[in-house]
Amino acid sequence: MAIVCWDGSLVVGVDIVDAQHKYLYEIINNMQGKLAHGKSDLALRDGLDSMRTYARFHFETEEGLLELHGYPHLAEHKALHREYLRALENFASAPPTKELAYQVLGYLLTWLTAHIQAEDGQYAPYLAERGVN
Repeated sequence: MAIVCWDGSLVVGVDIVDAQHKYLYEIINNMQGKLAHGKSDLALRDGLDSMRTYARFHFETEEGLLELHGYPHLAEHKALHREYLRALENFASAPPTKELAYQVLGYLLTWLTAHIQAEDGQYAPYLAERGVN
């Protein structure tokens, strides 16, 4: 069972960004599936490894798009991305426990959802006005 299902509240309106966001949720859902089967060490290791790798790729894509179109709040947006990556590194350096795995899962889900709806939602109209979809 998926912990989160993609819905309209998560759509930014930029196809490449929306596809990448969906994949980030797949990582979270895969992590939750491993936790549900009692594989907390695997869930934590694989979840963090996958999220760190793909989040970097996604952030590069998103930041490149925003830079290309002159988004005026790019520096602030980048800072949020860097903060998230630092948090993932901190989680990865902690001793793996079942409790940490659940803490990380909650953090990933909460941060990503809030970031998409609030922060990415701010640039969506800006890009739409420039014909980006």
